[in-house]
Amino acid sequence: MLQNVISNRYVLIFLGGAVGSVLRYSIGAWVQRLGGSGFPWSTLMINVLGSLLIGLFLRFSAEGALSQEARFLLAVGFCGGFTTFSTLSWETLTLLQGSQWLLALLYSQGSLLLGLLAVFVGYWLAGRLVA
Repeated sequence: MLQNVISNRYVLIFLGGAVGSVLRYSIGAWVQRLGGSGFPWSTLMINVLGSLLIGLFLRFSAEGALSQEARFLLAVGFCGGFTTFSTLSWETLTLLQGSQWLLALLYSQGSLLLGLLAVFVGYWLAGRLVA
């Protein structure tokens, strides 16, 4: 029985993630066509929309209006496939709700700065490996 619960969770996360990923690509392409290529409007919109959705899903789950299975499908799977920024936003909010102001600041800004540094290093390293 435990194995069924675990495997069902993975299936729900997989299905939600697949739908979220396809929607991220589709909506992103549509928004970018509308907004032009001078600014990453699609990424901004998807990150904001994903943050709104994970807030809705996790509050509904906390209030008992969303089953645990639906939470895995929607919050973990769909939002995870749609954007991981939504998880960053949720975890930062959780720290703020716990009055952990400094940790929230360090986590959110550290994620942004370290992510930027990591993408730079990865980009640089790939250039060295192909050269």
